[in-house]
Amino acid sequence: MIKSPGIAIIASITMLPGGLPASDANAQALTVEQFQHPKGERDLNYNKSYLEGIRDGLIAYNMSVEDRLFCLGGMPPLLTFEQASDTLLKWARKRKGDAAGLPLGLALLYSLKESFPCKSPPR
Repeated sequence: MIKSPGIAIIASITMLPGGLPASDANAQALTVEQFQHPKGERDLNYNKSYLEGIRDGLIAYNMSVEDRLFCLGGMPPLLTFEQASDTLLKWARKRKGDAAGLPLGLALLYSLKESFPCKSPPR
């Protein structure tokens, strides 16, 4: 499923900001399944801040590299929580249960690459 080790590293790094503020969080990464099915209001709030941290990290990284992984358009590129969540969940639904165990950061990266591809220049 992982096409490039670099993408896995990027996704892992972007998950860090979302996990730092939660003092009682588990050491493992939040999965797509856990994001889709929070156990309560507390998990829902944690999931939202976690996704926002991943989103911000991916956008910041993407803006700093020459070969962009996804192209949102606009300057600065804007992606609301609702847009990120909808894009992620739509991507996960297309993969049925295959995406459930993926770390949220990796799934968001794949969903952004698929939903906002960069147009390559004609050769």
